Amino acid sequence: MLERIEDFLTRKADDDAALQQKCPRYINPFEGRAKRIHLSGLFLFDPDVALRLGGRSMRMAFVEMGRESLFKGLERAVRLGRISKGLKEELLELMPPTMQDDMQAALDGEESACNRIALIGPWEAYALGTSRDEAGNAEAMSASMQFLCDVERASRAVTLLCKDGRFLDASKALANDELVKRFVPPAFLCGFAEAVKFEDLLPLRVAVALEVWLSMLAIWDIEARPADIDDEGSYVSFLIPQEGSVGKNSIALLFDWVLKAAHVPTSAALTRDARLRKVSIDGCTLGAWSRGKNFPSSSYTKLISDALLCSDDAEIFKALCAVARQLNFLGYVAQHFQEMICGLKGNDGGNLVTPWLGLPFGYDTFESWLRGRYLVWLQFHRARLAAGL
Repeated sequence: MLERIEDFLTRKADDDAALQQKCPRYINPFEGRAKRIHLSGLFLFDPDVALRLGGRSMRMAFVEMGRESLFKGLERAVRLGRISKGLKEELLELMPPTMQDDMQAALDGEESACNRIALIGPWEAYALGTSRDEAGNAEAMSASMQFLCDVERASRAVTLLCKDGRFLDASKALANDELVKRFVPPAFLCGFAEAVKFEDLLPLRVAVALEVWLSMLAIWDIEARPADIDDEGSYVSFLIPQEGSVGKNSIALLFDWVLKAAHVPTSAALTRDARLRKVSIDGCTLGAWSRGKNFPSSSYTKLISDALLCSDDAEIFKALCAVARQLNFLGYVAQHFQEMICGLKGNDGGNLVTPWLGLPFGYDTFESWLRGRYLVWLQFHRARLAAGL
């Protein structure tokens, strides 16, 4: 049964039924068809998620650098299991100076260098590649990126224990790690200890990955508002669906914010607003956005912003758009995860021997988990960053 969880992100949701139940639903967070969302290491979503949420891909990143041929060459090298001398040299050019010697030695087969390079996880490699200025010089990582790298390194030993089948030892290691244990409820530790094979951990890994990503959003939120030390203007908190939001997801709440900021009473009034007469705005697109069933493109939101918002509100709107995408992503993962868990319990006649299956820390719904845990992480990281940790 657990193998079915691997496809939980490809299933389509029944939006109309959800609205009737006044339960928010979340849409495919990426452009195009729904695709598999991969995990990296033990508890992290793959860096590809960050690219795709921004409407980009790894191939596109190489194209923007004028290195599409390198991307194709690396794909070919992975398939063939060998790399040409020219490809090695081109790859080394993109490496930070501090990594070039080790990478050269690793590509030449030096075991100690291979071991050192192996300690660099996907997120750290992604951070090293993206934390650069326009001239290509290395910059300090953002606190949110550093956090993901810290979690990646802290969970590496536990990952190896799990892959070796030493699940009880992995559970103990998790309980003793000062950083990682904060994301893993006690019931989940029991789940780790009871696992028989690595694949059994998938529900736990997805649930903890949600918790880690939400924690990362709290750091981003703090970084985005350096002057707001009381968090009264929290971008994330504003778009978390509340109990009275009547089925509205974060995308619909973003639309509501636009109406309020533009001093427009309803979506119907927005389509008739004089400020939009010279702008090509489609009423169906606005309607779908207002119901949380469509996220407008960046060019579309820029048209709206330029026509309706003052400069200060335009900056807030840009941040809220990023937040809405992130929260919709978490909701999308969580809703399909919960549906699959319900299916597993149903197929087992309600007697599933893994009572820890579900959202972290015992929350029944995604929205209640968001409301409860986000404030915890916001306060935690506010204190941690203030202390310089």
